[in-house]
Formats: sequence, C-alpha cells, structure tokens
Amino acid sequence: MPVHNGLPYLSEAIESILSQTLDDFEFICIDDGSTDGSAEVISGVQDPRWRWVRNSRRTGLSKALNRGLRMARAAYWARMDADDISLPRRLEAQAAFLDNNPEVSLVGVWAQTIGLPKEQIWKLPVLPAEIRAELLFNSPLMHSAVMLRRKDFLDKGLRYSPTVERAQDYDLWERAARQLRFANLPEVLLRYRIHAGQVGNAFGYQQAKTAALVRARQLRHLGLRIAKRDLDLHNEISVWKFEANSTFLRRTEAWLRGIERANRHKKIYDDSALNVVLEQRWWAACRSAALHNEQAWALYKSSRLVQGGHRSLLDKTVFWLKTQWPH
Repeated sequence: MPVHNGLPYLSEAIESILSQTLDDFEFICIDDGSTDGSAEVISGVQDPRWRWVRNSRRTGLSKALNRGLRMARAAYWARMDADDISLPRRLEAQAAFLDNNPEVSLVGVWAQTIGLPKEQIWKLPVLPAEIRAELLFNSPLMHSAVMLRRKDFLDKGLRYSPTVERAQDYDLWERAARQLRFANLPEVLLRYRIHAGQVGNAFGYQQAKTAALVRARQLRHLGLRIAKRDLDLHNEISVWKFEANSTFLRRTEAWLRGIERANRHKKIYDDSALNVVLEQRWWAACRSAALHNEQAWALYKSSRLVQGGHRSLLDKTVFWLKTQWPH
C-alpha cells in the first residue's frame, strides 16, 4: 500500500487489511513522502505483519509500487489504496482462487462505491477472454484490489513503467495480458471511495492521456491505421461518450466493424468476447442517437454488428428502440 498524504481515510484502510479472515501475510506500506500526518499513523501501527518504509521525497506511484514488488517475499502480491476498504474475505477469496486456478496470474474483484449520492456496484468482466477484450477500451480491473502471482510478473519483466505517472495500472495490465491470463471474482470485496482528493479527480487529464496511448498501442497491434480523428472516436466510445446524431452513429458502426474485421485477421482477441464488448458500445451508441434521431432505428436494423451475435444484448437493443418507434 503506497501512501502519499492518505489522511483522513488511512487508518480505516489499514484496519480493513489487518482484520482480514486470511491472516498469513505481510503488509508492506510505503510512505511516499507524506506531509499531512500520515507518517505518524503509519509508524504507530503495532502488528507483527506490518512492514513500512519512508521515502524522504516523493517518487511517484509507479516507483513506489515497483519498490513494493521488490520488497515482497510471498508468492502472491496484493494491492491496496490508502482511501479504500477491503471487505474481510477479500484476501482469502483471492488467494483461494489463485490456488485453484494456476493458469491465471492475476485476479480482481467487484466493487461498491463510497462517496457518491447513490452507491453503485461495479460488476466487471469475470473471464480472462472478456477482460482481454475489454482492455481494448478500458481497464476492467480495480487497481486497489488485485492479487497477482509475483513470480509470473517478475519472470517476464513486467513491472509498472516508471515513466507512466497516471493510469499506470492500465498500461501494465495491457502489456501483461499479452502473455498472462486475468480474472475477476464475481463478488463485491472492495469498497471504492470516490472523493475530490483522489488521483482520478486530481489528475484526470493525465490519466486520460495515458489511457489514449494504451488504446492506440492496442489498435496498432491489431494492424489498424489510426488517424487522430479515429483515435478521438475510439476514446469517446471507450468512456461511453456518444453524440446524439446519425453521423456519429455511422462512424461508430464503421469503426467497430473495422475492429471486428482486423481481429478476424490478427486473431488477438477471442471472437465471442470481443463481439460482446463491441455490441455493448454499439447498443449504447444506438440508445444515445435514438433519443434525438429517428434514422438511428433504420441504421440499427441494417447493421452487420448485430447479425448472428449475442442475442440477449441484441434483444435488449431491439426492445428499447421499438419503444421509441413502435412502427
């Protein structure tokens, strides 16, 4: 658990790990140059499993995490953030999954938000093929709640890039997923706190910039020639941002079909898993356009993306659009 100015949530985060049902672990805390009193909280923890070091100056999250990878002595390495809460069974459930699934190198969990007016449950893709396909658009893993096989990552030279300051997890997972298999437990085992001071809010622009670079890397790996206009479209689709007009819808369909064709040639992603991801974006794009433009229905009916695909998702789209235009 790297910490930089972790107050006021730090003590609760620490306690959520120390009170886990699995108690055979070492808890490594790296104080990355905190100036808000976090150092006093960290140095005051009394538990034989607790190990902590302090950086005299801030090195950044990537370097702090890599230091934690080097310091760790156990086979499994788990992440925790200083403002989240791990539910009691988290480590036990993840360790058991890795014990029973030696072909999987990393396992995450589902999360429930804290701090929003209405709490949300984030149900992330579960199977390795689904996670691999979703990475083309976003990271489907809660960074503060992954557990990984340390040897698998170190043996393949997979570490956080010290030159990537934000969204470093997305960068690492995309590189690692080319060689390793990931999964998510379909169980809420993390309470993810959303607040004004968290990294995603404070450094949103830098995170978006890194995410765009990671997406572009994958698109080039698929053999796609991407102009800035194409990448801008892909980034909008990735974060579920859709323009409510038929022109945008036609561009979206053409782009998603291009990804589908490229994958048939390159065979990087499982076809079925990729189709689910593509159809989810297509459904959302249709819904957005249908709110304002009747041409969306005709375009949807003629789309090749929905032919022979996943019927449950297709049926949902057809039902919704027909409620807009029963004719």
